Amino acid sequence: MNKITQKKIIIFFILSALLLGIFYCIFELRYSQKIYPNIYTGEFQIGGLSKIEAKKLINQQVDNVNQKGINFVFREKEITIYPIRSSSDAEIVKTIIDFNVNKTIDNAFYMGKNGNILEKISFLFNRKNIALETIFEKEEIIDDLKRAFSSYSPQNAYFYLDNNLLKIKGEKDGYAINYTEGMDILESNLSNLNFSEITLSGIQALAEIREEDCLLIKNEVEDILNLTPIILKYDKKSWAINKDDMIEIIELSKNNDELLININEEKARIYIKENIASQIDQSPRLPKFNLSNGTVENFEPGREGRKLDIEKTVNILSKLIDEPFKYIDLPVEKIVLDSSYSNELEIKEIIGKYNLSFGSSTVSRIANIQNGANSLNGILLKPGEEFSTINALGEIDENNGYFKEAVIKNDAIVYEFGGGLCHLSTTLFRATLSAGLPITMRQNHSYHMPYYEPAGMDATIYYPLPDFRFINDTGKHILIQAELRDGGLLIELWGTNDGRIINISEPVVYNIVKPNPTKIIKTNTLPSQKMECTLIPYDGLDAYFDYEIIYPSGEVRKKRFESHYIPRQGICLLGN
Repeated sequence: MNKITQKKIIIFFILSALLLGIFYCIFELRYSQKIYPNIYTGEFQIGGLSKIEAKKLINQQVDNVNQKGINFVFREKEITIYPIRSSSDAEIVKTIIDFNVNKTIDNAFYMGKNGNILEKISFLFNRKNIALETIFEKEEIIDDLKRAFSSYSPQNAYFYLDNNLLKIKGEKDGYAINYTEGMDILESNLSNLNFSEITLSGIQALAEIREEDCLLIKNEVEDILNLTPIILKYDKKSWAINKDDMIEIIELSKNNDELLININEEKARIYIKENIASQIDQSPRLPKFNLSNGTVENFEPGREGRKLDIEKTVNILSKLIDEPFKYIDLPVEKIVLDSSYSNELEIKEIIGKYNLSFGSSTVSRIANIQNGANSLNGILLKPGEEFSTINALGEIDENNGYFKEAVIKNDAIVYEFGGGLCHLSTTLFRATLSAGLPITMRQNHSYHMPYYEPAGMDATIYYPLPDFRFINDTGKHILIQAELRDGGLLIELWGTNDGRIINISEPVVYNIVKPNPTKIIKTNTLPSQKMECTLIPYDGLDAYFDYEIIYPSGEVRKKRFESHYIPRQGICLLGN
């Protein structure tokens, strides 16, 4: 190889390296604040977009499915599963399908950022896919589908009582629907931003338990029923499982053609929870304190909790068939409280407070707010303690004075406890902000409601999550005082001001989206042609505000609270 050729080769490599360097610099400069090109989520290209632009694009699709729902079809019947279920005023919200748009966009933004130059070049020519991050309640959706399509399922023959006489209801053959396959399709579709209709598959299936099977063991079932009443005891109380109860929780099954009589554990679990545990269970109650003439006094002692071990009870009951008995000593666990509090509390002044009006709330909503305030009032937080709103409220049920609110579930109205408690968590959130305390868990509501103006400064709770939590980092005790005053809920945090400075920006609202037109759903739960419009429409929007704590030491903590509110379509139910 002569010198001229060598020189040309060197020049070629130098120019190539130079061009690659120039390309690298231009590429990095162009995409420093953008997602690399050719990145898709499903059929939607988010490559070349900023995080804000990509988030807006994905949210548009997610907001649409949150309103329209996802249709499942089997033969002639169709049911719509909505990712979010809510009460009329959207106070009670349960998320069935949760879309983590922020994590998806972060995954897309950082994809390839740490790669070498050749990997970066590949983005110009090869399509890359990023799955939409989702979590969905698979078992709950399957239960909803089973209920909706129950008329197609095989129905086993079963025993029932008629005027205390044991009778048999004959079997009905049907279809075995493949719900697992349906969930696999749903999971794949969700990850690809595909919210199209899902057709469930199924094959003809015979009922497993036939009427002739029941005739063979009728005498054995009568013997089991004659064991009743079964007495369940705890302390000085007792409960009886009578013949009518027992016939509901026994079931027949087959094992290699052998006919078996069993206790249906799920039915037994529900029976025990609703009829016995509800009367035994008691949430632990922290000691309550009050301010009197400038000093803190204990005005209500703490209370240990107790909880019936339902699983152990079901296990004991399931042995009834093989080992007959008449009595059960119920297994109840005690929940012990930490009751150690210092006598030197050093509670001197209000360090944070907020009064949130409840406006034209219903009587039941105000009653729930009052109950929640009673639970919070007087709670004392130790230095370094993390406060949990869910834990402080305890059981949310009628035994503790709470009222139910209407919630639409698929094509029917059901009732759930808890309306108004988000008013409490939102008031506490704002009082905590004013005190300059670190917030460790907070989630905005799915919908923006007039109760909680300004947008972006609300906090939702729903057992067991989401919760609202914060930490007492003042180095002194904090006393929570909560009461209804002047048409609103007032929460005050008493403690010792350590001189920290709190800066809270005004919320910024953007991306306002109007909801879809009101949807009419036909239902068998209402009289013919009767209409109930139970879901109020709400605009969708995004909001954020900045929170800054400046400690006396000079340490600065900053946090931006971002909120995305889904547009909510109005829904009316119309009786068939």
